[in-house]
Amino acid sequence: MSASASDRPSPVEFSSTDPEAVRAFLDAAYGARLQVHALAPGESITHCRYEVGAFTLDRMTLAADITYRSEPQQPLLVSCLQGRGCWLEHSRRRASERFGPGDVLLISQPDDPCIGRVSHARLRTVGLPPGSLAAAAAAAGLPEGPVRFTDSRPVSPDLAGYWKRAVGFVTAEITTHVEVAAQPLVVSGLTRLLATAALTAFPNTSTHHHGPAAPKLRDATPATVRRAVAFIDSHPDADIGLAEMAEAAHVSPRALQHAFRRHMDTTPTGYLRRVRLAHAHQDLLDAAPGSGVTVTSVAGRWGFAHQGRFAASYRAAYGRTPQQTLRAT
Repeated sequence: MSASASDRPSPVEFSSTDPEAVRAFLDAAYGARLQVHALAPGESITHCRYEVGAFTLDRMTLAADITYRSEPQQPLLVSCLQGRGCWLEHSRRRASERFGPGDVLLISQPDDPCIGRVSHARLRTVGLPPGSLAAAAAAAGLPEGPVRFTDSRPVSPDLAGYWKRAVGFVTAEITTHVEVAAQPLVVSGLTRLLATAALTAFPNTSTHHHGPAAPKLRDATPATVRRAVAFIDSHPDADIGLAEMAEAAHVSPRALQHAFRRHMDTTPTGYLRRVRLAHAHQDLLDAAPGSGVTVTSVAGRWGFAHQGRFAASYRAAYGRTPQQTLRAT
């Protein structure tokens, strides 16, 4: 299934020098109570949002002071501050911290009120639904239940950099490869990438307070692999991840991973990529001259967001580039 032009993510942009207009817009965009302090003559606040499936990517430039207070039922919001001299004061659970240029912080999560103030900054903010975090935790074989983040700062500077790189990659895919970014399998993959990055970068009740449960090695059998393979082979174009594969095989995610490594020398997601690559290969072979089929559209349909990696995997599997296959048809 290909995406129409109306399905493709496009930015929603806003700019104003009117404090009341800014307050009303940001209240609606973030569901938080905001107080916008006076803007100097000629200053403005600009905001650009990409809504991509279940997550959002925001770029905001604040030439002003804003005080905020989060409301219940917020999505997870993670921001990176940019701009010389910018600062942000953030308070949650009676603990207050100050952030500056280059810092990454978790601004809000569901049912966890917070307040803060930000001044003259550029913010790059990701909004993630709670369900994506629970799914990412389950896929990693972590304890079930709601994921709660226990600190606003990343675990380490290295993991702060990891978060920034993940957001940079997703942003580039969304803004550069618009056709690919509209494909459902690509969007679900990018959502899982961001959710996994958040779980890795920030202290939380799943990854940093508990160790993953040990897999039941008695479940790592050929029969487990056969059940998972049958499920994958019959659902190659569905939005499935490790959790769904494990459920179909009636084992835990970690047990399924162990079974695939033991009996197939790969991972469940690696096998899924192999199956989808084979379908992409067949689509390229079946493309009729003049049909408008492109390598980009085929890759996106089968969940391959990064064109360079798709081409490298394709060449390794079939001995030629996707473009050579398409031209040969």
